[in-house]
Amino acid sequence: MPISQKLVRGQWAGQGFTLFELAVVVAVIGILIVVLLSRVAFYRDEAERLAYEQTLTALRTEVQMQTYALMIAGRPKEIPALAGQNPMNWLSQKPANYLGEFYSPDVKKLVTGNWFFDRSDGKLVYLLNQSNTFDAKGFDLLQFKVSLSQGAEVALAGGAAKVELVLLVSKKVPQSSH
Repeated sequence: MPISQKLVRGQWAGQGFTLFELAVVVAVIGILIVVLLSRVAFYRDEAERLAYEQTLTALRTEVQMQTYALMIAGRPKEIPALAGQNPMNWLSQKPANYLGEFYSPDVKKLVTGNWFFDRSDGKLVYLLNQSNTFDAKGFDLLQFKVSLSQGAEVALAGGAAKVELVLLVSKKVPQSSH
């Protein structure tokens, strides 16, 4: 009797996967899902880290460009005025994850993975995602400020100064007591 006739008559109807085989298939699929999700999380975190580093590099470059532009224009005495300013305003295109300028915002209400400028103290802040893949383990935000480097005031008299975007502090945001 051909195989097709056996299937039609239902002689193989009772045969199929055993419970053990089904458990093995479910376990393998579960392991594959866990591996896939961990890789997706890794690449998402890596993408955030790279976007952060790219933005920071662009900001540092723009701070230097502003300094050099003032020096070339023969206005080195205006360089100290750059300190405390929002370097995002100097970029030709602000990053998509830039929230804007705030006065002493409640950072617990802001979305993580974003930049904002705190006008109350002149700091540029990056809110880390909870995965925290950066070197700042245990911290929720990184604060930067445009400032003159050590001895720059003396160097200004000679016509040269260094203005830089410096990491001020990594800070843990207290959790709300809800």
